[in-house]
Amino acid sequence: MWSSVFPSPVAPIERKRFHLRSLELQRPLSFVTMALSIGTYALFAVARLLLVDVRYPFWVTMLAAIGLVLLVLAIPRTRTTAEFGFIGVAYVVIMQCAANTLVRGTGAPLAWMLPAVVAITLCAAPLWLTPRHFVVGNVLYYVATLPFVLTLSPEQLAIFGVWVTISLSTAVVFHFGFYHFRFRHFRLEEELTTLAATDPLTGVQNRRAFLDAAAQTIEQRTADSPPVALLFVDIDQFKSINDQFGHGAGDKALMNVAQTIVALAPAGTLIARIGGEEFVALMPEQADCPIERFAESLRAEIARLPRPEGFVTASIGVARLAHGDTVASLLERADEALFRAKQAGRNQVAFERGVLRVPVRNTASDAPAPLRARDLASHAMPHLRWRNVTLVSHFQPLWSLPREQLIGVEALLRGEDDDHQLVAPVVLFGGLTPDELMALDVLAHQCHLRSVGAQLPEGARLFLNVLPSTFVRPGYELELASLVHDAGLDTGDIVLELLETDDADPNELSLAANRYRDCGFLIAVDDFGARYSNLDRLLRIQPDLVKLDGELIRARNRRSGRPLLRDLVTLLHQADIVVVVEGVETTEELVLAVEAKVDIAQGYLLGRPSASLAPGGAAPTRIDHAFDVVALARSTRMGQFDSTIRPYLDALTDAGRQVESGVPYPVSLAALLARPLCLRVFALGPTGRATLFEARGAADAPPVNHLYGDKRTSAVVSGRWDHRAFFWKAVRQRGSAVYSGPMLSPITSNLCIIVSIALRVNDMQVLLAVELDWATPGLPWPEAA
Repeated sequence: MWSSVFPSPVAPIERKRFHLRSLELQRPLSFVTMALSIGTYALFAVARLLLVDVRYPFWVTMLAAIGLVLLVLAIPRTRTTAEFGFIGVAYVVIMQCAANTLVRGTGAPLAWMLPAVVAITLCAAPLWLTPRHFVVGNVLYYVATLPFVLTLSPEQLAIFGVWVTISLSTAVVFHFGFYHFRFRHFRLEEELTTLAATDPLTGVQNRRAFLDAAAQTIEQRTADSPPVALLFVDIDQFKSINDQFGHGAGDKALMNVAQTIVALAPAGTLIARIGGEEFVALMPEQADCPIERFAESLRAEIARLPRPEGFVTASIGVARLAHGDTVASLLERADEALFRAKQAGRNQVAFERGVLRVPVRNTASDAPAPLRARDLASHAMPHLRWRNVTLVSHFQPLWSLPREQLIGVEALLRGEDDDHQLVAPVVLFGGLTPDELMALDVLAHQCHLRSVGAQLPEGARLFLNVLPSTFVRPGYELELASLVHDAGLDTGDIVLELLETDDADPNELSLAANRYRDCGFLIAVDDFGARYSNLDRLLRIQPDLVKLDGELIRARNRRSGRPLLRDLVTLLHQADIVVVVEGVETTEELVLAVEAKVDIAQGYLLGRPSASLAPGGAAPTRIDHAFDVVALARSTRMGQFDSTIRPYLDALTDAGRQVESGVPYPVSLAALLARPLCLRVFALGPTGRATLFEARGAADAPPVNHLYGDKRTSAVVSGRWDHRAFFWKAVRQRGSAVYSGPMLSPITSNLCIIVSIALRVNDMQVLLAVELDWATPGLPWPEAA
């Protein structure tokens, strides 16, 4: 029978879930159907009373009716299929027993009974939850008809049997057909529910399902519940897998990590993939395995998973559920810990640091720029108009990172219509001729200086954008100085941001810059690194400040993924130029700016443009948090770098002793050549010219599209190297192994670190050096001054 109902084998657990789900759906249907059948029973009793003179025990009818009503009222309160089945069986038995009493003395009992026998059997057929209930209910129902059947003549019994056969066979079809339909619907519903709650690639929960389940778990916790912790897992350098080896390799890495988390997590853990390469696990803490130990073991287990060029690693942030926590607050603390783990060099576990003072990696909580500017001070003065638009000023703060305080505000031109609503930029700036642009630029300066007046925050400067065409106009420096003085400000309070355009000659800009400096203005070059801004223009103008284009924050080395911002900042600092980074929108970008020793930062994370000159209060806290992250990351990275470089320093020291004692170079340096990061090992003479020995190491590979090609025809590589840091540092500390770099090797074309040691061999200075491949993503870099 079961094989005819179910299309495939059904587990008892699945069958139980199906019956419980059917119970929820059939309660209201059974309640209505059985309540209506009581009305039918009442009509039967009234018809019997009116049409048949023979009296019958009325109390039996009333007692049966009361019993039926009580059974119907109990239906909404049923919690198990057994309770529901008992009510159904009791209901049909009572109904049939009452019918037996009603048909007595009617003179034609078969005619009175047949509709009840047929109707009750057929109407009840779809309502039975299980085949077992159906069989038991029908057997007991027909047993209840025996007192009636025993009063029938053979002819009546034959007719009764025909009707019973028809009704019962039809009821079987109804019941099992409806049961089969419900089961199919249940399986489809479960499949759709599973699909809606499951990440199709990894098989764990998706973000929406996790947030719902985690919220429910937190709400149901009691004082006796075990402690709960959240792990936020992020696969390191995941994008490089997709970029270098295809999305198939990336998918495999995701599945392997998900399976590892599922395999290690204790029972009752909620596991989900909530981002591209991000997983979360909300788990009860085990007494025999603290969360610290579990997180570290999970990190180590993931680090054993293969990827095409090595092994997968993951950074993990951990937060414990505290009183009053929501899913959002718990996720935020774990995310902050994950952020610190990634900043510390990845393949790390970091733990929460307590309640966050400001949101991390999220600027959505910041209030957007206001759409109205009625409160501008300039509205108390005659308005400046342009193209039927009122010109107004909005201000965005600039923050000194090392001083953690407001250093300036940039004035931005906006336009309001007659309803005081901001207009689109195209309405204000679109379709203007060069002369009109210059005229609007001058009006903008007037508008900003009127708006600021003498209300500039203490210690802050006003940054004014200026077009190159306006900047080079003869005599404008004196006009602008007059406007500044009229506004109650000093020219030293003004930083002129020279906008990036192609319509000015660098020589003219340089001469004009000198005139503005003579008036006391500070000069900044805006959007350096974008379009027409170049180093030649920068060095001719020699500005006091340079505002780097926001895209430079995200510029990275194509192989190692190392940010290049720090190197660019170092170059500008050596030219005595203060560096401003704009477009800082995330905590990652702010941390990168702090780490790169940027002087001033500007962006939505630190303050959005608004009509107010007073900045928000969250920026100093965000900056302080960024410095904390950088300090912790620096300490961690230096520890990692020391532990990575130490074996090479020790091995080179041992090799140096062997060389000094007369052991040949190939034998002395064999152990170094076999180490995994070794690109090449070489020995140089006293001036760094004569190459005494050179061999390629385990990490060496033919360079791809390298300028020097793969020149391996000679045994050694000639050249002069005494000007390189690895040479003179080793000579200054003769007998001690030192390291220098990273540098780009002109021999192997790799970004490398060179470990070297200076020796005396046969009264001649010899320098041994090993070139280490340091372009591999994830390797810690040494800290520069």
